[in-house]
Amino acid sequence: MLLFAPVYDLKKFDMKNVDSPLCIDLDGTLVRTDTLVETAVLLVKKNPFYVFSILLWLLKGKTVLKYEIASRVKLNASTLPYNEKVIDYAITEKSKGRELWLVTAANELIANPIAQHIGIFDKVLASDVTINLSASKKAKKLVKEIGEKNFDYMGNSKDDLKVWEHARNAIIVDLPEKYECEVSSPIAEKIQSPKPSIKIWLKQLRVHQWAKNALIFVPFIAAHQFSNINGLLLCILAFITFSLCASSVYILNDLLDLEADRKHSKKRFRPLASGNISLIKGTLATTLLLAGTLLLCLILPIEFISILVIYYVLTLLYSFWLKKLMVFDVATLSLLYSIRILAGGAASGIILSNWLISFSMFLFFSLAIIKRVVELRSAVDLNKKIAGRGYTPSDLPILVSAGISAGYISILVFTLYIESVRQTSALANYEILYFISPLLFIWLTRIWLLTWRDEMHDDPVAFALKDLPSKIIGLIIIVIFIFSAGTLN
Repeated sequence: MLLFAPVYDLKKFDMKNVDSPLCIDLDGTLVRTDTLVETAVLLVKKNPFYVFSILLWLLKGKTVLKYEIASRVKLNASTLPYNEKVIDYAITEKSKGRELWLVTAANELIANPIAQHIGIFDKVLASDVTINLSASKKAKKLVKEIGEKNFDYMGNSKDDLKVWEHARNAIIVDLPEKYECEVSSPIAEKIQSPKPSIKIWLKQLRVHQWAKNALIFVPFIAAHQFSNINGLLLCILAFITFSLCASSVYILNDLLDLEADRKHSKKRFRPLASGNISLIKGTLATTLLLAGTLLLCLILPIEFISILVIYYVLTLLYSFWLKKLMVFDVATLSLLYSIRILAGGAASGIILSNWLISFSMFLFFSLAIIKRVVELRSAVDLNKKIAGRGYTPSDLPILVSAGISAGYISILVFTLYIESVRQTSALANYEILYFISPLLFIWLTRIWLLTWRDEMHDDPVAFALKDLPSKIIGLIIIVIFIFSAGTLN
């Protein structure tokens, strides 16, 4: 993937016109994305109420829609996921002295900056305020400008079939196989990218993050409801429902964070940011996942549904606004973790104690801060904020202090909880619970040391679920909980 397309020096090329122009499409061809969808997402991110404006513009036609959106947002040409094979092919043709034209249905406000950034195009034809330059209109324009069968055209979609009818040769880029037989001009070159595999889709859905939803089972375990089969089944169903909802949120968040992710050393490889999955398919996927969530909610308690709605609304607020506010962002993340525990209690009908809620809030506040510390320690410029965040690396000392303190406070809350259990005689072997406190101390201190050594995954909960020492400590804690119930005299 070409994240930062270089500006090429045209002086080294022989500019003699030795052949007919090569006309290259933009969306899905030169770039592995759809600029209309990208700019629409940028506009909605800027102000969610623009959704209604977009619907109104669409009713007036695509020409109006493209212009109105393009005139309100600026697409960063340097971060777009360019198709390296297309770039290489174009440079090879340019070196032969051939003219390159960027011919696209995207609005000229989008196309011109991209062409200027790459620096190899001799001319740009794009949509404007009066015409949507797609399909037959694009073909008509090229015939008028160059002549019938006097140009080669590189495209990727069904709309390009109309253009190939008038082209000398066709260069097809990731064109669906069902349309290949409809290409009327000779196919001079076929550029194909790997299709999104199941592995890529699982990565986009972040199935590995579903492990965090295991927090739904915490109330069930803490209440020692091991013989409650119905409660267990409800927890399992709640886990599946929450996982589908979370995946829809992950995709939506990736759609909103495309530019920031492309600037990130690791996140730039995410399927949507890299162009391995199209934005349209991503939008469809998040819609279907949300629909599946709603269907499953029909057989779950209303209390669980209410909490899930709060979770979804909170994640939207986080994606659009709260993630940019320092401290509020980590507080929101800790609340999103704790909500999973509340959801587990609501699904199984278990009333949560104030001790459990307080413990989880402080613990997850500590873990949420770790996410920011990991990002900040990867920053190079001490005076530069991380894209989409409200921190600078100089904030590290305060964040580390707050994170470690919150973690140790959670241990204190748990210890006080044990004292309350002793007074109420709720558990026969409550004394064994005291062994959990040092285990939590060991685990938290180790997690923070790994963070400081830059050995931590950007999501500490996901890291803990894969980390062997963490899993061993977690298993011991669960065993202690089971034995603490004992048999009351």
